[in-house]
Amino acid sequence: MKYDLSGKRVVLTGGSRGIGKALALELAGEGAVLAIAARDEARLGDTREQVIGKGGTCITLSCDVTDDDSVHRMVESAVQALGRIDVFMNIAGITLEKPLMEANPEDFRNLMETNLLGTFRCTRAALPFLKESEGLLVNVASIIARTPFPYLGVYACSKWAVAAFSSTLRQELAGKSVRVLTVYPTIVKTDMVVEEPVLANSPSQSPQQCAKAIVRAMKKGKIESDTAFLPKLLSAVYYVSPRIGDVITRLFLPRAYRGAHE
Repeated sequence: MKYDLSGKRVVLTGGSRGIGKALALELAGEGAVLAIAARDEARLGDTREQVIGKGGTCITLSCDVTDDDSVHRMVESAVQALGRIDVFMNIAGITLEKPLMEANPEDFRNLMETNLLGTFRCTRAALPFLKESEGLLVNVASIIARTPFPYLGVYACSKWAVAAFSSTLRQELAGKSVRVLTVYPTIVKTDMVVEEPVLANSPSQSPQQCAKAIVRAMKKGKIESDTAFLPKLLSAVYYVSPRIGDVITRLFLPRAYRGAHE
């Protein structure tokens, strides 16, 4: 099933930076009409100016995905401004690099609150409008849900949860005219990861490369998609032999992390 994005009313969270910003620019090039949301209104404004500079149409909406009222206001404002929602994209997320046994419950709560519950809140608010438009929901998990990686366990738990939520929702919405696309990006070099040694040392792609892959998956009508070949290959290795997968994964770690982490 091919999906034409021209003229589609698209709402996305996390539009102030990274993948979200790159997606806004890529979607503008496809002719989509955009509403982008995030907490940082100044940086949102910068994204909007760049979209308009490409000839696109874009409004900005303040939103904190960890707050129910903020999410509902954002979705209602998007509908009022755009007239409908054809595509809703859950892009907002945070990461954490820390050994699991050094993590604390608050670390888990913080990432689950944004990555999982933020996705849930936005989906719940947007779903009635997606049903009206027979639209598309895009949720961003991570390749780390298929290829475990040392020192990213808290983040992995949150993204495993997003993948489970998204896949299960896809099944529950079967026959209800809403398509769900779950995306499994590889590590993306955004400002969130450049200061974290494990992430910074790992094979990665730019936000622009990731955005292009996501848009291709949307246009092709996919229900699941990776954004890079190497991580997809490694996930296949893990499926066949987790032991070999572990050995390969550790080759990408900084040398100081390959033994016991102090």
